[in-house]
Amino acid sequence: MLTICDNLKDAKFVTHDSKFHADDVFSTIFLEKVFKNITLYRAKEINASLYPDKIIYDIGFGEFDHHQADSKVRENKVKYCSFGKLFEKYGKDYLKSLNVKDIDYAYDLFLHDFVMQIDAYDNGMFLSNPNDYKVSSLSEVVEYLNPTWCEEKSYNEAFYEAYQIFKVIFDRIEKRTLDYLKAKDMVEEKIEKSGNHLLLLNEYLPYSKAVLDSKSKKAEDIWFAIFPSNRGGYVIHTIPKEKNSFELRCPLKEEWGGKEQEELEKLTGVLGFRFCHKNLFIASCDTLDGAIKIANLAMNQKR
Repeated sequence: MLTICDNLKDAKFVTHDSKFHADDVFSTIFLEKVFKNITLYRAKEINASLYPDKIIYDIGFGEFDHHQADSKVRENKVKYCSFGKLFEKYGKDYLKSLNVKDIDYAYDLFLHDFVMQIDAYDNGMFLSNPNDYKVSSLSEVVEYLNPTWCEEKSYNEAFYEAYQIFKVIFDRIEKRTLDYLKAKDMVEEKIEKSGNHLLLLNEYLPYSKAVLDSKSKKAEDIWFAIFPSNRGGYVIHTIPKEKNSFELRCPLKEEWGGKEQEELEKLTGVLGFRFCHKNLFIASCDTLDGAIKIANLAMNQKR
């Protein structure tokens, strides 16, 4: 629960007043998740060293500010903002409270897919290697909620609105990450049972990242995942060579791309072969046996 205080004395947490950004908004939401109840004062200025009993972020030149000349920079050149500094200190405790089994892996997921997005944008880093971090539009959207030049709404009122809206998004990021971690364990079990370059799943699971992140030697040998489609039938999906890459371990056959079902069936002899994407990364078939045949035909071009 967030309470915005009118004076410094009543607050345990302090950030800057006036215009807010993704950094201070997501920092506030994160702190609420760690400490449960947040009494926040939004200050015009403050010297963090004078208030060691308070958590002061994005202002004050203290532990959780990032405007100092000597502020920390990561090995991949992404500078820290306050969200990154807070996550570095409290992130693993937060994940423990969610009963995550593999804390280090979950920490890296949050860091690279969420926290560093915010850090990068707040520090003006709009372009970089996508394998290091992704810059999303989340940071820009937060800024849209600041009052316009002619609005009578106060910055504190607008900040609280932003907190409420983006807490929903933070919760969804948290939910998706936790559910992915469950799926990863399930995919790992299937990886150990895989063979002939095929990962066979009983239901759709977020398999691609799990395969690429797996430490199992068998994962390196998987070229296709096959699973039931929510439209009926089965999906045949290729595995990329690495994250954030469109280069595939084994593409589907070029002659299939963009063809209609009748022609696909003639080309392959597989009844129910109803779709193959023109970019050769996904196909579908009415039956599991047919899906496996399609994958094997595609693999024959590499053998």
